[in-house]
Amino acid sequence: LVEATARQLRGKARLGVITVNPTAERDADRVSRYCDQVEAVCTPRADLDAILSVLPRFNLDELDLLLMDVIAPLDGVPFFGQDVIVAVLSVAAGDDKAPLYKDLLAQANALILNKCDLQRHVMFDRGVFWADVRRINADLDLMEVSTYENKGFDRWLSWLDRRRQMKNPQYHPDVKSQTEVFFGR
Repeated sequence: LVEATARQLRGKARLGVITVNPTAERDADRVSRYCDQVEAVCTPRADLDAILSVLPRFNLDELDLLLMDVIAPLDGVPFFGQDVIVAVLSVAAGDDKAPLYKDLLAQANALILNKCDLQRHVMFDRGVFWADVRRINADLDLMEVSTYENKGFDRWLSWLDRRRQMKNPQYHPDVKSQTEVFFGR
C-alpha cells in the first residue's frame, strides 16, 4: 500500500517513508523508486528508539508527508508523534482480524481494507468484518483498496489531502510547506 501510495503521489507531493519490519530494507528499496527520503528500520517490533534514530536523516522541511509503515503490535500502537493512525488489514488475512487488532482499531483514525481483489478467492464475509470494526470504533473512516487493481485509491488519496487541509487550513496542493506523519499496518 505504501509503495502504491508513493507511486500515486510521485510529482504531486514530497513524500518520505520509514519502513519498520524485519525485512524493511526490501520495502524501502521498492518505495525509493518513487521518493527520495526513505529509511528502513529492520526490527520485528515498532521501537521508539529505532524510529527516532532515523528521523535525523530526513530533511523534514522538504517533505509534505512522512509515512511510517509499521507492523503494529496486538496491544496497540506506540506513539511516535504521528498526526494520524491508519490501520491496514487485508482480505487475505480473514474476516476475523478486527477483534484481534482491537487496540489498533480503537486508536486509529482510518482503516484501509487492502487486497479487496482477493475476496473472490478467499473466505471473507464483509458484513461480519465491518460489523466487528464498527463495534470497536464507530468513528473510523473506512476505505476498501486494491493496489493490484488500483481500485479505491482515489478515496485514499482524497482522505490524505483532506487530513492535510484539516491540519493546515491554509494548505494548498501547490505550496510545499507542511509535514504530517502517518502510521501504517
